[in-house]
Amino acid sequence: MSDYFNFVDKVEYEGPDSKNPLAFNYYQPEKKIAGKTMAEHLRFSMAYWHSLTEDGSDPFGSPTMIRPWDRYQDPMDRARARVEAAFEFMTKLGL
Repeated sequence: MSDYFNFVDKVEYEGPDSKNPLAFNYYQPEKKIAGKTMAEHLRFSMAYWHSLTEDGSDPFGSPTMIRPWDRYQDPMDRARARVEAAFEFMTKLGL
């Protein structure tokens, strides 16, 4: 696994009283509601382009998001690094 998000652990359920901003307060993937788990009811996803490719610029300004994989000059190297980062990100969110 890559280490683009090594400063973030896998996001877990910690309960409604958790002070951890990177924790689920109410979402418990295995908890059953109406015969299905929360994971079956709530199928999370990620917008690849907006989350990992877009640079945060608008028509009047410069990019505001500089990501570690942007350091690669070769487009294929950058794409490979972005895919590694995507899978790491999705794994940590449980997507």
